[in-house]
Amino acid sequence: MTHDLLALAAAGLVAGFAIAMPLGAIGVLILREAMVQGLRPGLAAAAGVATVDLAYCAVAVGLGAYVADALQPWFRTIGVFSGVVIIGIGAMLLRSALRPPAEAGETVPGRPWRVYARFVALTALNPATVVYFLALAAVVTSITTAAAGPAVFVVSAGLASLLWQTGLAAVGAAVGARVSPRVVHVLGIVAAVAVIGLGVAAIAATRAV
Repeated sequence: MTHDLLALAAAGLVAGFAIAMPLGAIGVLILREAMVQGLRPGLAAAAGVATVDLAYCAVAVGLGAYVADALQPWFRTIGVFSGVVIIGIGAMLLRSALRPPAEAGETVPGRPWRVYARFVALTALNPATVVYFLALAAVVTSITTAAAGPAVFVVSAGLASLLWQTGLAAVGAAVGARVSPRVVHVLGIVAAVAVIGLGVAAIAATRAV
């Protein structure tokens, strides 16, 4: 039984890292948040993303096929909507990034709880996360029948996501602290354009399904 739970913990960690590590729109936004606003807002953003990954994994493991059946007819519509929202976010970021760079000490970091809530909302727009965890939910029942098995898998996946997103925040904060405001300004423009591009790619990928 203990061996089964350890295997599930390892599977959850792998699943969490696999969904978190590809650098999509949310990863770019975490980097930008930490670069421009500092480590605390970056960590709040990371926690928001990991919270949704944890919740989606729990839904997938707990409800399984019911969620898959409910999402299937709407997946393309939700995907296009999500892509449009991501493009809109990128456009707002680009508008903000095109303003003259702030002088040292001028930038006031956002309140961490507001940043957390914003990233929870942004991450929740991505239905592909649920689909991904649905594909892996069978791992839980195939490895063990222990009552604690699903919880071990879900918590491990959430922890892996949190570790990766926190690493992105730390990298972003380190870059922001070591370069001039003008360089941060340029990086902010690049990040905004990347987010717009990722939104366009998301719509294209959804329509191709």
